[in-house]
Amino acid sequence: MRIKNLLVATVLVLAGCRLAEEQIIPLTAPQPEVPQEPAPLTVQQDAASLERRFTSPSDSQLDPVQTITLWAQRYEESSRQNEQLRENSSKLVLENARLMQDNEKLKLELAQCRKDMEQSNALLEQAHVELSKWKADVLGFREEIRQAQTAQLSALTKILRVLGAESPAAQTDTAQETQP
Repeated sequence: MRIKNLLVATVLVLAGCRLAEEQIIPLTAPQPEVPQEPAPLTVQQDAASLERRFTSPSDSQLDPVQTITLWAQRYEESSRQNEQLRENSSKLVLENARLMQDNEKLKLELAQCRKDMEQSNALLEQAHVELSKWKADVLGFREEIRQAQTAQLSALTKILRVLGAESPAAQTDTAQETQP
Protein backbone atom coordinates (compact mmCIF):
# COMPACT_ATOMS: atom_id res chain seq x y z
CA MET A 1 0.00 0.00 0.00
CA ARG A 2 2.85 2.38 0.84
CA ILE A 3 4.59 1.64 -2.41
CA LYS A 4 1.41 2.40 -4.31
CA ASN A 5 1.03 5.74 -2.45
CA LEU A 6 4.68 6.52 -3.05
CA LEU A 7 4.30 5.84 -6.77
CA VAL A 8 1.20 8.03 -6.99
CA ALA A 9 3.02 10.84 -5.16
CA THR A 10 6.02 10.46 -7.50
CA VAL A 11 3.81 10.65 -10.58
CA LEU A 12 2.08 13.75 -9.26
CA VAL A 13 5.36 15.49 -8.47
CA LEU A 14 6.92 14.58 -11.80
CA ALA A 15 3.82 15.58 -13.73
CA GLY A 16 3.83 18.87 -11.96
CA CYS A 17 1.38 19.79 -9.29
CA ARG A 18 1.14 23.35 -10.53
CA LEU A 19 -1.34 23.03 -13.33
CA ALA A 20 -2.59 26.52 -12.91
CA GLU A 21 -0.36 29.35 -11.78
CA GLU A 22 -2.94 31.37 -9.90
CA GLN A 23 -2.18 34.09 -7.48
CA ILE A 24 -3.75 33.33 -4.11
CA ILE A 25 -5.20 36.40 -2.51
CA PRO A 26 -6.13 35.84 1.12
CA LEU A 27 -9.45 37.21 2.19
CA THR A 28 -9.43 39.41 5.24
CA ALA A 29 -12.46 39.77 7.42
CA PRO A 30 -13.75 43.32 7.74
CA GLN A 31 -12.60 44.83 11.02
CA PRO A 32 -15.15 46.74 13.06
CA GLU A 33 -14.19 50.35 13.37
CA VAL A 34 -13.37 51.47 16.87
CA PRO A 35 -13.16 55.24 17.07
CA GLN A 36 -10.74 55.40 20.01
CA GLU A 37 -8.25 52.73 18.97
CA PRO A 38 -6.26 52.73 15.74
CA ALA A 39 -7.14 49.98 13.27
CA PRO A 40 -4.76 46.98 13.30
CA LEU A 41 -2.25 46.75 10.49
CA THR A 42 -2.83 44.16 7.80
CA VAL A 43 -0.04 42.65 5.78
CA GLN A 44 -0.65 41.75 2.16
CA GLN A 45 0.85 38.43 1.19
CA ASP A 46 1.92 37.63 -2.30
CA ALA A 47 2.24 34.22 -3.92
CA ALA A 48 5.98 34.02 -3.25
CA SER A 49 5.59 34.55 0.49
CA LEU A 50 2.84 31.91 0.63
CA GLU A 51 5.04 29.48 -1.27
CA ARG A 52 7.97 30.12 1.10
CA ARG A 53 5.65 29.46 3.99
CA PHE A 54 5.02 25.86 2.91
CA THR A 55 8.48 24.96 1.69
CA SER A 56 11.67 24.69 3.69
CA PRO A 57 14.96 26.11 2.37
CA SER A 58 16.45 22.63 2.01
CA ASP A 59 13.47 21.53 -0.17
CA SER A 60 14.38 23.95 -2.94
CA GLN A 61 17.82 22.35 -3.34
CA LEU A 62 16.50 18.78 -3.64
CA ASP A 63 15.60 17.01 -6.80
CA PRO A 64 12.06 15.59 -7.19
CA VAL A 65 12.95 12.04 -6.04
CA GLN A 66 14.53 13.35 -2.86
CA THR A 67 11.55 15.60 -2.30
CA ILE A 68 9.19 12.65 -2.67
CA THR A 69 11.19 10.55 -0.24
CA LEU A 70 11.35 13.46 2.20
CA TRP A 71 7.59 13.95 2.02
CA ALA A 72 7.05 10.18 2.30
CA GLN A 73 9.16 10.15 5.46
CA ARG A 74 7.21 13.10 6.85
CA TYR A 75 3.97 11.33 6.00
CA GLU A 76 5.14 8.13 7.68
CA GLU A 77 6.21 10.08 10.77
CA SER A 78 2.88 11.88 10.83
CA SER A 79 1.08 8.56 10.46
CA ARG A 80 3.00 7.12 13.42
CA GLN A 81 2.21 10.17 15.51
CA ASN A 82 -1.42 9.95 14.47
CA GLU A 83 -1.53 6.26 15.45
CA GLN A 84 0.06 7.02 18.83
CA LEU A 85 -2.43 9.79 19.44
CA ARG A 86 -5.30 7.48 18.50
CA GLU A 87 -3.99 4.82 20.90
CA ASN A 88 -3.66 7.39 23.65
CA SER A 89 -7.14 8.63 22.89
CA SER A 90 -8.60 5.13 23.01
CA LYS A 91 -6.79 4.46 26.31
CA LEU A 92 -8.21 7.67 27.72
CA VAL A 93 -11.70 6.76 26.54
CA LEU A 94 -11.42 3.34 28.19
CA GLU A 95 -10.05 4.90 31.37
CA ASN A 96 -12.87 7.44 31.35
CA ALA A 97 -15.46 4.68 30.95
CA ARG A 98 -13.89 2.72 33.81
CA LEU A 99 -13.87 5.80 36.01
CA MET A 100 -17.52 6.47 35.17
CA GLN A 101 -18.43 2.91 36.22
CA ASP A 102 -16.43 3.30 39.42
CA ASN A 103 -18.17 6.61 40.02
CA GLU A 104 -21.59 5.01 39.65
CA LYS A 105 -20.63 2.17 42.02
CA LEU A 106 -19.33 4.65 44.57
CA LYS A 107 -22.51 6.72 44.28
CA LEU A 108 -24.57 3.61 45.04
CA GLU A 109 -22.33 2.73 47.99
CA LEU A 110 -22.56 6.29 49.27
CA ALA A 111 -26.34 6.22 49.07
CA GLN A 112 -26.39 2.90 50.95
CA CYS A 113 -24.01 4.27 53.60
CA ARG A 114 -26.18 7.37 54.05
CA LYS A 115 -29.25 5.17 54.44
CA ASP A 116 -27.47 2.99 57.01
CA MET A 117 -26.21 6.09 58.83
CA GLU A 118 -29.73 7.55 59.02
CA GLN A 119 -31.06 4.26 60.41
CA SER A 120 -28.21 4.11 62.95
CA ASN A 121 -28.85 7.70 64.02
CA ALA A 122 -32.56 6.97 64.47
CA LEU A 123 -31.72 3.89 66.57
CA LEU A 124 -29.27 5.88 68.69
CA GLU A 125 -31.82 8.64 69.26
CA GLN A 126 -34.39 6.07 70.32
CA ALA A 127 -31.87 4.41 72.68
CA HIS A 128 -31.00 7.81 74.15
CA VAL A 129 -34.66 8.59 74.79
CA GLU A 130 -35.18 5.21 76.47
CA LEU A 131 -32.03 5.65 78.57
CA SER A 132 -33.13 9.10 79.67
CA LYS A 133 -36.56 7.72 80.61
CA TRP A 134 -35.01 4.82 82.55
CA LYS A 135 -32.65 7.19 84.32
CA ALA A 136 -35.52 9.49 85.30
CA ASP A 137 -37.51 6.48 86.51
CA VAL A 138 -34.62 5.15 88.60
CA LEU A 139 -33.88 8.53 90.14
CA GLY A 140 -37.56 9.14 90.77
CA PHE A 141 -38.09 5.80 92.45
CA ARG A 142 -34.91 6.09 94.55
CA GLU A 143 -36.65 8.33 97.10
CA GLU A 144 -39.61 6.00 97.24
CA ILE A 145 -37.28 3.03 97.82
CA ARG A 146 -35.54 4.91 100.66
CA GLN A 147 -38.87 5.73 102.30
CA ALA A 148 -39.96 2.10 102.00
CA GLN A 149 -36.69 0.85 103.50
CA THR A 150 -36.95 3.40 106.34
CA ALA A 151 -40.48 2.21 107.05
CA GLN A 152 -39.31 -1.41 107.05
CA LEU A 153 -36.46 -0.61 109.47
CA SER A 154 -38.74 1.28 111.84
CA ALA A 155 -41.23 -1.59 111.77
CA LEU A 156 -38.43 -4.09 112.43
CA THR A 157 -37.17 -1.96 115.32
CA LYS A 158 -40.66 -1.89 116.85
CA ILE A 159 -40.94 -5.66 116.46
CA LEU A 160 -37.58 -6.18 118.15
CA ARG A 161 -38.57 -3.92 121.07
CA VAL A 162 -41.81 -5.80 121.53
CA LEU A 163 -39.89 -9.05 121.58
CA GLY A 164 -37.50 -7.60 124.15
CA ALA A 165 -34.42 -7.09 122.08
CA GLU A 166 -32.35 -4.05 122.55
CA SER A 167 -31.98 -1.59 119.78
CA PRO A 168 -28.49 -1.07 118.29
CA ALA A 169 -28.45 2.50 119.62
CA ALA A 170 -29.03 1.24 123.15
CA GLN A 171 -26.26 -1.37 122.79
CA THR A 172 -23.73 1.27 121.80
CA ASP A 173 -24.80 3.42 124.79
CA THR A 174 -24.30 0.55 127.23
CA ALA A 175 -20.98 -0.40 125.64
CA GLN A 176 -19.71 3.13 126.14
CA GLU A 177 -20.83 3.14 129.77
CA THR A 178 -18.98 -0.09 130.59
CA GLN A 179 -15.68 1.11 129.24
CA PRO A 180 -13.74 3.23 131.84
